[in-house]
Amino acid sequence: MTVLRRQWADLPQPAREAIQAQVGAVTAARSAEVGLTSGVAASITTEGAAFFVKAAPAAAPVAPHLLRERAINQVLPAPIPAPRLLWTADTGGWITLLFEHAPGSPADLSPSSPDLAAVADAVAAVSIPCPLPNAPSVTAKAAGLLRAAEELLAESPAGLAHYQPLVKRLDPGELTGPTLLQADLHADNLLVNGGQAQIIDWSMACTGAAWIDAALLVPRLIDAGHTPEQAEEFAARFPAWESAPPDAVTALASVRFLFSARMAEVGPPHLREKRLRAASAGRAWVDYRLA
Repeated sequence: MTVLRRQWADLPQPAREAIQAQVGAVTAARSAEVGLTSGVAASITTEGAAFFVKAAPAAAPVAPHLLRERAINQVLPAPIPAPRLLWTADTGGWITLLFEHAPGSPADLSPSSPDLAAVADAVAAVSIPCPLPNAPSVTAKAAGLLRAAEELLAESPAGLAHYQPLVKRLDPGELTGPTLLQADLHADNLLVNGGQAQIIDWSMACTGAAWIDAALLVPRLIDAGHTPEQAEEFAARFPAWESAPPDAVTALASVRFLFSARMAEVGPPHLREKRLRAASAGRAWVDYRLA
């Protein structure tokens, strides 16, 4: 079922008043109409500036993601290219985050795109020790991907059985590390403006091996038109890629592809076509690595 986003007007009055006490009277608001969650994600405009608000009820399923996004944004160092968190509060039973407005458009990840250099610079800047104490490990994300992959394989769909051994190779120990990971890099989370990219939506931020963000970006590049070889050449721009264990990369790629295939079957209907494309791109990458 399509999830309709709540609008600015749906925020409780105390929350709206608290935000306006920070920025001034809001004269316009524009929300994303659909998404995976029903929280507020809105650009707001005042008399002289623009901002971005994310909010959700404290009891909503998305609340832990907002709390993680709040925590990481409070400690992101200045060199990380991301909109800064300006203010946050729990008001009227809602968790509310107020960000700088990030100008720009979703990155064009196609092979000839001039945005690729900016994307590479932004992703490289994230490869630092995680500044958030007790940040969750990427192994929790990997476990979720693995569950969906195993569900799909348990149904014994034609043509997928030979990926089973690859899935079994996924070793959480090879994914762990101290590096900050955004863990959800895709075009919509990479906003490019004036030859520079900013990374938004840190709700899945975690720690892990330094090569993982690049690996998770590879199928996005393939979906945008790169060959698997070209996509890996892009990943090789990052020093950590050279030390990535080949078997671990292939295992994670396999699990990620099977997760997308599973979600194309059982996930939100409005995202199934997108996830079918993601699964096709992921499968192409795994098959390239196995050739």
